[in-house]
Amino acid sequence: MPVPYFVRKKNRLPRSCYLGHQWYFITACTEAGQPHFSHGQLAKVLLDLLRAQCSCHSFGVYAYCFMPNHLHLELVGLSDHSDAILLLHDFKGIATSQSRAIGVRNLWEKGFYDHLLTDDDDHNAVAWYIFNNPVRKGLVHDPRDWPYSGSWMFDWKKAVGPIEQYNPPWK
Repeated sequence: MPVPYFVRKKNRLPRSCYLGHQWYFITACTEAGQPHFSHGQLAKVLLDLLRAQCSCHSFGVYAYCFMPNHLHLELVGLSDHSDAILLLHDFKGIATSQSRAIGVRNLWEKGFYDHLLTDDDDHNAVAWYIFNNPVRKGLVHDPRDWPYSGSWMFDWKKAVGPIEQYNPPWK
């Protein structure tokens, strides 16, 4: 009897969806849910790396939040050549190498989760959903107190959160 052949379900949209001036909500998880990002040193190293990779790949980071076992990003492609798949591939690969240098093994779960944002999505509401993740998890009372969140595109700590809360379509 032949051994069944299983084909992994594709979890990506067509490649063209990840190119150009597009907005994304990305979640990258640590391997086995390990709380690797609880350590400020690793979060800082990865934040510096993320900044460098986003610059190389023409991306802006509208919002980010390093939670203990995952990373949320709201990214925006800044040029016709911005490639989200390539950015995340390069970022995660280099991050894995740099994390080994400080003693962290098996940093990432394979792949990442993405949601392409549309013109109908409120980018500020998505950002505040990301900023409020530590509040929802009971880690802080005010999102501004979480040291591993931010934006490189606006001064989020002085901004007022939106009235309408963002509800991710997968929840």
